Formats: sequence, C-alpha cells, structure tokens
Amino acid sequence: MTIQGKKIILATFAVVAFFALYETAKTLLFPRMGVVTSHFITTIVVGIITVFIARYVVRQQMHLLHEREESNQRLRDALTKSGRDENLLRSIVASVAEGLVITGRDSNVLLINDAARTLLHLGQRPVVRLTDISRDPHVHRAFAKVLASGERDETRIEVRGGPAQEKRILRLHAAPLRLHDGQLDGVVGAFIDISKLEMLERVRQEFLSNVSHELRTPLAAITAYTETLLDGGLDDHDNSLRFLHTIHRNAERMRALVSDISELSAIESGAVSLRLERLPLNQLVNDVFSGLLPRASQLGVSLKNQIAEDLYVSADRRRLEQILVNLVDNAIKFNRPGGHVTVNACAADDQHLITVRDTGPGIPPESLPRVFERFYRVDKARSREAGGTGLGLAIVKHLARAHGGEAYVTSEVGAGSEFSIKLPQRTLAGLTELPSAVSETSYAAKL
Repeated sequence: MTIQGKKIILATFAVVAFFALYETAKTLLFPRMGVVTSHFITTIVVGIITVFIARYVVRQQMHLLHEREESNQRLRDALTKSGRDENLLRSIVASVAEGLVITGRDSNVLLINDAARTLLHLGQRPVVRLTDISRDPHVHRAFAKVLASGERDETRIEVRGGPAQEKRILRLHAAPLRLHDGQLDGVVGAFIDISKLEMLERVRQEFLSNVSHELRTPLAAITAYTETLLDGGLDDHDNSLRFLHTIHRNAERMRALVSDISELSAIESGAVSLRLERLPLNQLVNDVFSGLLPRASQLGVSLKNQIAEDLYVSADRRRLEQILVNLVDNAIKFNRPGGHVTVNACAADDQHLITVRDTGPGIPPESLPRVFERFYRVDKARSREAGGTGLGLAIVKHLARAHGGEAYVTSEVGAGSEFSIKLPQRTLAGLTELPSAVSETSYAAKL
C-alpha cells in the first residue's frame, strides 16, 4: 500500500472518531436539545467535515497521480534520452529473441517488441495496458508482485493463438526497473518460449520409460528360464534346449536394442561421419533384397526392384544400405500374406527420391506425424510380435538428414504405406550422373 493510501485510511478513522466524540459530547452537554435542532447541527458538522475530507482525499489522489506520471515520464525520458539512444534501444529490443514488455507503475505498457507480439499472438493491434497483452492471472500476479515487493518473480504460462490455435508454453521473468536513485519505476517482463524444451523433456521421459519397458521384457524371460535351468531344468534335455533358444533369442533382442540406441545416439550427436561415393542404387537394393528374402518368403511377401540400372546416387554405402534395410524390413513385417514391397527411385529438382511401398494395412492419419519418433508403434501388440526395437524409423530419419535430405511417409488405411527418402544430388570430383533407363527386378517369394 502506498503512503498516500495509508494517509487516507488514517484520515477516515480520525473523522469517524471525531464524529463519535462529537455525538457523545452533544448528548452529555445538551441532553434536552430538540431532535430537529440536533439533526440540523449534526448535518452542518457532517457537511463541514465532508468538505475538508473530500478536499484532502482529492489532493492526495492528485499527488499520487502526479507522482506516477512523473515516474512514467522519467522512465520514458530514460528510455528515449535522445534520438540516437532511442534508435539504439529499439534496435536492441527488436533483435532479441525473447519477448520484452516494459510497464510503468500504473501498469501502462511503455514498450513491447515484435518477439513479444509474436509469442503472445498479439499481431499489430494497439497495446496500452497490461490487460491488452494477456488476461492470464499469472501474468498480472507476477507484475503486481514485482511492483509490491521490488523483487524478481517468474511464472509459467500457456498461450494459444493463430489460425490453428497453436499452443505455446512461455516462461515469464519479471524484474523491477530502477532508473533514479534506486526508486522503482516499472517492471521489465521477459517472455521466453520453452515449448521445445518441455517437448524434449517429455521425449526424454518417454524414451527412458520405453527403454526400461523394452529391456525389462526380455530380461524377465532370460531370468525366468535361467532360474528354471539352475533349479534342475538342465536334466530335461528337450526342455533345456528350448529354454536356451529362448534365452538366446531374448539376449539377441536386448543386444539389438542396445546397438540401435547407441547407433541413434551417435547419429543424433553428429559423431557419425559419412563417406560419400557414387553408388549404383539398383545393385544396392538387390543386395538388400538378398539379405531379406528368407524373411519375405516366410511371410509370403514378394519384393520388387523398379529402380533404373544406371541410376547412381551420392551417399555413404553403409548408411544408405542401413536406411533401405530398415524400410524394406518394416514393409515386409507389416504387410499381408501375398502382398508385395516395391522400391522405386527417380531424380527431380536436384534431388533423388527413393520410395519403398508396401501393400499392408496402412497407417491411420493421426499416427503419421509420429511414425519417425523413437519407440512409437502404431499397433503395439503387432509390432512387438513382429519383432524389432522400435528405433528403425528414427534411425532412417536421422541418417537421411545426415545426408542433407529428409524422410517422409504417406499412407492410406487398407491400401498400404509409402516411405520416401530425399537425398540431394551431388557432383563428386571426377564423377557424372548417367542417364536413367527403367528396368524391373522381381524377387517372388516362394510359398
């Protein structure tokens, strides 16, 4: 509470006390005074007191408003001391990524930068008071707390806006602004977008949870079968052999998971170096098909290579083969009996587009934005039954980006999915691209 406010309250209590004393004295000194006379005298006294109190309150309020206006004017003068300083200030404020809002002691907005308008979805509409910026009570509470205590404060807020009602999570740091002899002249509010940080924290927590789950399942099987063998199961030759196969299968599952996690971590950290060379894509796909043909035959899926024999791409052989193995293996696993997987490629707009299409059940539209996330599974039960670590598509995405390209997916439920990899065309020293002539190599699965 301000000093002027305290004075007004004290004056009010003084008037009440004086009036009570007056009524008591009038009753004791003039007990036989008529009612009309008593009311007349009281009205005159109350009127006189009201006039003096009103004048006092008005003077105090005018003094308070004058002080605030002087404070705001001092702040404006300090912020725009000269044309050169003003331009420098506005250039600095406009260049920072954080949203800055400066208010005076009366909560009028003295300065707001473009970053704050963007973060708070304000557009170009006029902003005069703090209520024009946000009606979130956390924002007003933070600014009011700084004005009342003169200490820093911070809070977390959520804002939505734009055509798609985009949600942003902001951290507000509010600090006192003192420009003259340590006097509190206003508040500086810095709005920082922490949406990506919170998303990364959520991804980290999900990642740890998924890793724990993926490791716990095979580890539980290994522990159970090992304990059975130690408790005398070794004497049963048939069952002990089956137990050992199960233990080996789960150990391989754990090894593959740890290997993929290490691989993904290395790729994301930029620790993987690429050795680019000119590769015959048709031959590379044939090599991938050869390694996956037994699995495709077992599931009744045929493999088709429709890439031109003379189409060359500039890529790291091992990493491109890793991309193709993951995509083709997924297309085989999530296909239907009698279905097929088709790999195609073309050159357009200084890029090579490699597509892997399957005839499986397809991916629901709501899952398409997340298929390249680590451990994300469209059909969790079927995914674990089919095997895999849940990291294959994440590795594909990061390897494509390491080449300077990108990974995409399109799908229609009931009609299959198509995964695409775009790789930039590069001119390697002494190498030139050859013209394409389409041919087809088919690997028909033997049922």
